[in-house]
Amino acid sequence: MLNYSILVTSPPYDNDAGSSALSFIQHAIAQGHSVDHVFFYQQGIYHANSYIAPPNDEINLHDAWCVLHRQYEVRLLVCITAALKRGVTDVSHGAEHDITGSNLRAPFEQAGLGEFFSSLHACDHVVQF
Repeated sequence: MLNYSILVTSPPYDNDAGSSALSFIQHAIAQGHSVDHVFFYQQGIYHANSYIAPPNDEINLHDAWCVLHRQYEVRLLVCITAALKRGVTDVSHGAEHDITGSNLRAPFEQAGLGEFFSSLHACDHVVQF
């Protein structure tokens, strides 16, 4: 079986990349493959914004990622530099930049780009959405 690393660079609602990534991961796991983590980078970091509030007739991608984490223990890593640049932060990193409040909460966790690159050594395939 294969071990996948998922890279999400597309924003949540500009196209169907987020939904496609979720479907791909669920399908891969159902086939016996593993997905250790999803790395949200560039515009993809907006998936981690807990303030997202789509209309009731649309999927809430933030909540869907949280469900995926609970069901399969897939780590949800958010590029700290890309997130801070776009105003998505947890309490501790926000305080360093005089930002109050937090719109990045567990199960999403901030990580560096170096951590993502290091993790690529343990995977068979990287799939970008």
